[in-house]
Amino acid sequence: MRSLLILVGVAAAAVATARCGGGDDGGGTTTNPGPTTPTVVTVSIMGTAGNKSYEPNPVAVNSGEQVVFRNNSNDVHHIVMDDRSVDFGTLSPGTSSQARAIGSGNFHCDNHPSMVGSFNTATAPEPPPGSGDGY
Repeated sequence: MRSLLILVGVAAAAVATARCGGGDDGGGTTTNPGPTTPTVVTVSIMGTAGNKSYEPNPVAVNSGEQVVFRNNSNDVHHIVMDDRSVDFGTLSPGTSSQARAIGSGNFHCDNHPSMVGSFNTATAPEPPPGSGDGY
């Protein structure tokens, strides 16, 4: 009987030690923060004024951030990357595009070719010669 009590005592001590974890985590509990929501950079479409059509322009976008275009003008615009890698879609006055991940490069409005802009460059591009305002 005595050996049974010793065995129960050793088992209880082993269970208690296992529950402690054996390490010092500061006594607090850890939580998994889960996925983070990406930061969104909003570019406002101000009108059909060449490289001054967007605010800001050029647009600084950090790794992991996304871009949204907001049409604050009275015209319909269709914003695309110059290399056609990203299409922000057709934006009626007062609407916004879906958030999209962007690297670097130039963009423009298909409806108004003089509306040019850039991501992650020092200066905004100049409109192409003879592009006019698309009208």
